[in-house]
Amino acid sequence: MIKKILESPFSVKEISFSDFIDIIEKSKIIFEKEPYVLKLNASSPQEKILIIGDIHGNLPSLVKIKEKIDKIKPEIVLFLGDIVDRGLYQLECLCFILCLKITEPERYFLLKGNHETIEINRYYGFLDVLLNQFGNTKYMKYLLELYNSLSLCSIINKKIFCVHGGIPEDIEIINKLKKLDKKPNLMSDPEISNEVFQMIWNDPIEHETTPYFVDNFRGEGIKRFGYKAFEEFMVHYGFKSLIRSHEIFPPQGYQYFFNGRLLTIFSSNNYRGQFAPNPATIALIEDSNVELIIIQ
Repeated sequence: MIKKILESPFSVKEISFSDFIDIIEKSKIIFEKEPYVLKLNASSPQEKILIIGDIHGNLPSLVKIKEKIDKIKPEIVLFLGDIVDRGLYQLECLCFILCLKITEPERYFLLKGNHETIEINRYYGFLDVLLNQFGNTKYMKYLLELYNSLSLCSIINKKIFCVHGGIPEDIEIINKLKKLDKKPNLMSDPEISNEVFQMIWNDPIEHETTPYFVDNFRGEGIKRFGYKAFEEFMVHYGFKSLIRSHEIFPPQGYQYFFNGRLLTIFSSNNYRGQFAPNPATIALIEDSNVELIIIQ
């Protein structure tokens, strides 16, 4: 089944419940061995690392991105999260990426986004997709365990920080996460849950009146972070640049902040439909240089 999905991801429509759980369990075992803070380094300055933003069930975009992967041949591929919800092919996209992870575990990596949570899946459609496909809710336990096994951020070549949402108010969060083993109840840990929540939800704001953190329209506890908060975080860890996803910017599909040091990419094309079209964007890293790739 894994081979069939990789050859034809649209075939996921035929997948059985037992095959779906088997894919989740096999990938979860691999994810659980990875730390919360992934350290991903190319083996040489010439080796390439590819960063992919939100997919949201857009299988045609994902297939085009896989074609680009096959052409560029990066050593490492990192997905920044938000694989499901909203799109037409949510289950197909999740199974395809998990199968990539199972077959090439040292090449493909996946971070937790704000849509890798049961609560958001319930509101934005993925749980309905699973119910329609399998006719039961027995998948809930396995899906939650999968989400809990995912890493939260990544450091690329020691200089580039990658996360789904943004930086949290606690500047020491990365050092704290490095000391923790994977645990299923991280989001219920009062010592760290708020900062983890902000990492998958926060957004940058580039305005001189907002140097640090302000409330975000997305909801309670979510923040927008300004240029001083960003600069202090980057200096604290010695990072050169930051790549994140979580937001779409039609018509270009990406946005630079803070003198080009923060890049937001979005990898699902035409996410809002024909009235606000966007291409899929991904980021290519060579050494400490970041190049934007636009897939029309």
